[in-house]
Amino acid sequence: LKNFFNRKAAERYNFGHELKSEIQNFGETPKKGGSATGAAHRTWMDVKAVFSADNEESMLEEAIRGEKASVEEYNDVLNDTGLPPTTRDLVLKQKNTITQELNSIKRLEDLK
Repeated sequence: LKNFFNRKAAERYNFGHELKSEIQNFGETPKKGGSATGAAHRTWMDVKAVFSADNEESMLEEAIRGEKASVEEYNDVLNDTGLPPTTRDLVLKQKNTITQELNSIKRLEDLK
């Protein structure tokens, strides 16, 4: 389970870099501070911190909460009709990955 969470934290970190690159492709400078991927990465770091308690159910619940919040933020971004097609495709791809992971985590929780 710990390896799974470590992979997810790294994946969210990479999502942030993909989005920053997309912003730079349009000649803009990415903002520092909170973002959907930043929040997702922080959530995964929080889940990793829960490992000290070694409570798998708590870890899974926190992961589910974080993934749901991430999906909502991605939906908010996708509701922006002014997104360039390449940006929309990237955001949708990332959201779909998060949704799949959310379903995987829910299945893990059901096994507990």
